[in-house]
Amino acid sequence: MSASQFETAHTFTAQWEGGLTDHPADPGGLTNYGVSLRWVQDLAQQARQKCLRQYKNCDACPDARTANCACSSIDLDMDGDVDADDIRACTRQQAAALFKKHFWDAQGCAALPLPLAVTLYDGAVNMGPGRAVRQLQQGMNAVGEAQLDHYTPIAEDGVSGPRTAELAEALESANLHWFAARQILRLRDTFYRDLAARRPSLKVFLDGWRNRVKALAQYLAELEREAN
Repeated sequence: MSASQFETAHTFTAQWEGGLTDHPADPGGLTNYGVSLRWVQDLAQQARQKCLRQYKNCDACPDARTANCACSSIDLDMDGDVDADDIRACTRQQAAALFKKHFWDAQGCAALPLPLAVTLYDGAVNMGPGRAVRQLQQGMNAVGEAQLDHYTPIAEDGVSGPRTAELAEALESANLHWFAARQILRLRDTFYRDLAARRPSLKVFLDGWRNRVKALAQYLAELEREAN
């Protein structure tokens, strides 16, 4: 897939990731264009831990305070730390770049047919990549078992690897990839309803989550019509 496919996916997702918010029930905390304080602080911690496994401190790292520094790329306001000011300073372009790196690229969306890539990408942004990949795998397994003549189930482990891409390709070859995407959205809708039932403080988000799923189903239907 080329960059245009990412743009197709992000066009939908960006519409649902609004400006600066700080809802008291949102575990992500202060959020701007979908980039939450909790998420960027987790990314910064992971980047530091990875760096310190190679170098004793920043002064020993040749990439310190350069464009190649993983920590610096998360420091959106370039003041030497990652805090609420970075969220306030985040731009649409920075949010898109972070999402492409950590959701589209990291989950191998480019190896998937368009409807599955769009579905996985938006799910990863909204729910987290592990859960989104597991729903993708679960949905593809269900369709593969029911519809494919030759089918070997894949692990529903939340890791988007070669076997996941192979099953996605098999579904595309059988023209089942659009149907599989719709099945995955049904799983996502069920997850949201179950989550709100388990955690009543999150019920305030349920209508928005479900409306997003419905809107994504409509968006996929438009893409399918264009493809045909």
